[in-house]
Amino acid sequence: MDAINLYSLAYPVTSLGPGLRVAFWVAGCGKDCPGCISPEMRPPDSGTRVPGETLLRRLLELEPGLSGVTVSGGEPFDQAGPLAGLLHALRVERPDWTVIIYTGYCLAELRRKSPEVADLLDCADVLIDGPYLKDVPPAHPLAGSGNQVVHYLTERGRGLRREMDSAPCQQVNLGLGRGDFNMVIGVVDESCRRAFEDA
Repeated sequence: MDAINLYSLAYPVTSLGPGLRVAFWVAGCGKDCPGCISPEMRPPDSGTRVPGETLLRRLLELEPGLSGVTVSGGEPFDQAGPLAGLLHALRVERPDWTVIIYTGYCLAELRRKSPEVADLLDCADVLIDGPYLKDVPPAHPLAGSGNQVVHYLTERGRGLRREMDSAPCQQVNLGLGRGDFNMVIGVVDESCRRAFEDA
C-alpha cells in the first residue's frame, strides 16, 4: 500500500457527515481557489508521508462506535491511487463504515480521469464536489459554496441523505493538537471560522 501525504487526522468528528466519524486531511492541492478554507494544506510539503499500512492500522485502532470516514484536504484525488488502496482495505475491515470525500474537482471531470481516480471514486458513498467559490453562498449545510454538489453515489450513501441534507449549518468541532496546532473542523463561513480562531 503506497504512502499518503497526510496533513492531519481527527476523531470523533460530528461536523463533516452523519454520526461519529474519523476525518483526515491530505496535503497538497494545485487548484488555488481564492478564499480557500484550508490554504495551509495546499503545499505538498505541509504534510507527512505516512505508509498506507500505518494509517490503516491507526484507523482500525480507533474507538468503537465510529460510523465512517470523511476525507478532505488538500485534494484527495491528487493522491487517488494511495487513498483508494487505503479505503478498499478499510472497507474490508470496517464494512459498516461509510465514506464521504470532498474534492475541488467536479464529478464529470473525475469520470474522465485515470483508472486510479475511478478506483477512488468507487470507494466514495458520498462525494461533495466542485471548487470553492467564496462569492457563491452555500446551498447545502455540508458544502462550502453554492456551486458544490452533494452526490449520493451508492445505496449506503443514499441512506445518509436525510441526515446530511438536514445537518445543522455552521456546525464545528475543535481539533487541538501538539504545540499551537489547532483546527476549526466543519463547513463554516470565514467570519465564523475567524471568531473561533480568535477565541
